[in-house]
Amino acid sequence: MAAASRANENDGWIQMFPVCLEDDGMISFQDDSGLESDSWKRSKKCSELQIFRNIENYILIVKLESPEKQKAAFEYMTIQDRNDESGIRFTIQSYKDTVPRCESVALIVSKDNKTYCLRTVKQANGEMQVMFQERNIPERISGERSEFIFFKIPFSEGDDKYFKFETTLEQGCFLAFERSENSHTRRLIMKRVQNKDEVDETTKFSHSSE
Repeated sequence: MAAASRANENDGWIQMFPVCLEDDGMISFQDDSGLESDSWKRSKKCSELQIFRNIENYILIVKLESPEKQKAAFEYMTIQDRNDESGIRFTIQSYKDTVPRCESVALIVSKDNKTYCLRTVKQANGEMQVMFQERNIPERISGERSEFIFFKIPFSEGDDKYFKFETTLEQGCFLAFERSENSHTRRLIMKRVQNKDEVDETTKFSHSSE
């Protein structure tokens, strides 16, 4: 068995895949049908029942019944609140990227016996919004950008507790929380961080099973 490569001149990457030399001298390519440039494929790595928190220790909860439908917010919750509430336990599903970059993930949540995927939507005016779409997680996503895929990035170098989540739709646009003067909740939003070295703690999140 040997290895062959396929190059993409525009992206500057080389993809390797195995080839076999048959008895009659013919060459066959293994798993070539499953290879696709600029795409994600669901991996076996998956963290289930994860509770997201911001730096204030507020918990992320899906707010489908809110005036702004299919949104989410961070709220203060007691242990009893967490036990009684649905829509706070997320699945972090990892994806394999044909162009390896940061860790690629999709965020899924169950609420009222339904499954929702977190998605980023770019409006006509260029504004980015967070939405939830009722659907199962996709097995494969084509293209180099996806409304369902986020890059999970350590908030600071070597940090294994706090992360930021950058949408693959637009570089420098992250999940963040927004404070409101008239509410104790912190709305989940998309936020542009212009300087990659800027420390913006509204984009700083942790997650755990409790």
